[in-house]
Amino acid sequence: MADSSLSQESSFNVEKKVANDKDVDKWLPITANRNAKWWYSTFHNVTAMVGAGVLSLPYAMSELG
Repeated sequence: MADSSLSQESSFNVEKKVANDKDVDKWLPITANRNAKWWYSTFHNVTAMVGAGVLSLPYAMSELG
């Protein structure tokens, strides 16, 4: 009896995960039409780093006096 309830619980968890994965796929589909190249992600990462540095400059200058 414990084995059957365990398998039902396991089956429920698998069904729940599959349903959650389908919801995520509807929200953010990873399809073949996403054709970004490596330099797009490189550019994004570099600008994010530079942006953080530029935003911290006023604080750094105020701390220097």
